[in-house]
Amino acid sequence: MPGGGPRRRSKLMESEPGADAPGQPGAASARPATGDVRVDKAVSGLEELAELPVAEHPAVFERVHQRLTEALGDAGTGERTVPGGSPGQQGS
Repeated sequence: MPGGGPRRRSKLMESEPGADAPGQPGAASARPATGDVRVDKAVSGLEELAELPVAEHPAVFERVHQRLTEALGDAGTGERTVPGGSPGQQGS
């Protein structure tokens, strides 16, 4: 920052209190189910990030993005995987 003054943090850059504390109530691992097993499984892949060096994060994001893109591509066909169901089961 020019002038060497103290850096101000934007509210957008701050995480929720406890959001980065694993095992704590409100932690990022407590995600609600989406109703589509493939989406839930893809999003759960983000949990790997905490254990990996930042340099490896892009590969994880790419995998999650690919899985979500595939699920989205199938969304228009009326087929989806529901909890307790099987792939290709008619969605409602």
